[in-house]
Amino acid sequence: MLQIKTMLSRYRKNMAQKNYKFYTKEEYQLVADLYGLGRIEKLSCLYRGYGKSLKVAVQTPLGKFVISKNILSNKKSISAKSVESLQNEIDMLKTVKEMPVPRYRPSLKGSCIEKFKDGWVTVYKFFPGEAPKEINPQMVYALGVFLGEFHRRSRKFKKNLISRRRFYDLNPEVMKTMEPFANKQTNSILESVVGSVKQGVENNRPPRKLPRGPIHVDIGPNNEIFIGNRLSAVIDFGNFYIGELMVDVGKTIMFNCCQGGRLNQNLLRKFIKGYESKRKFNINERNYLRKSILYAIYSHIWVDLYHVTIKYVPESYALFLVKSFLPVAKQIEKSAEAF
Repeated sequence: MLQIKTMLSRYRKNMAQKNYKFYTKEEYQLVADLYGLGRIEKLSCLYRGYGKSLKVAVQTPLGKFVISKNILSNKKSISAKSVESLQNEIDMLKTVKEMPVPRYRPSLKGSCIEKFKDGWVTVYKFFPGEAPKEINPQMVYALGVFLGEFHRRSRKFKKNLISRRRFYDLNPEVMKTMEPFANKQTNSILESVVGSVKQGVENNRPPRKLPRGPIHVDIGPNNEIFIGNRLSAVIDFGNFYIGELMVDVGKTIMFNCCQGGRLNQNLLRKFIKGYESKRKFNINERNYLRKSILYAIYSHIWVDLYHVTIKYVPESYALFLVKSFLPVAKQIEKSAEAF
């Protein structure tokens, strides 16, 4: 697992390269006033992920909140995110509001999303805890319980999301569009794996007959908050879309059940036990489980091979994925262990 400090360092560098800027303390107070939070007593920056969102934690008389500065646009590009897309995320999360997920606060004007200076702002209640440095069986069981419950509840969300980017729905047409960019690697390690990663995606795509619903697709340590072994929250649903639920299962296993270049069978069993305590796999999902993990690995690497060449993520992140997870894929492909 990549050390959290390294992830944060890369995040800061990535944001600096893109020239994303936090607001001033005075401007954050204006945002707090807009959302009726009261006087800011303490403010600290939160660094997470590679997306176009800058987050700060603010302490006010009403409690502690997260203020996000979102860079939104209606441009048709790979990195663009619209106001409509962010509103879809907020609406979806309302269907699981009883769960430990962000619950967005409306402003005094009544909207959860407000235009402010050079960005758009949102506010939600701060979750105590920290990102895990290492996942143990208790923690992965809690993640399984969360994901099973999220999949069960969120399927009530029926909104049509035709225009929303589906990051890991790598059908042949999408692959054909991305391939010329993925082939432009300047790093020899990344260049050497493009063909095998493409083949891995094609060999393990989810069948369309699998159950579908809202999926997070990025439940890993950077988006998990724990207090000891208790799951405090899962955050950052910015990449969610309507897809096969097993894509979410594979991604969560990939990020939380792989240690030392191998799939940890004990963690895998604990995760599945937690998941099925809330939602049972059907026979098609059970049969696809092994491939869901392989698809998670190959699709995640493929997307970021593409992202590297359009400078959406740093090359170092794609190298981390290749070095950390390709050995896991090879182990699973060779393994005779039952799933």
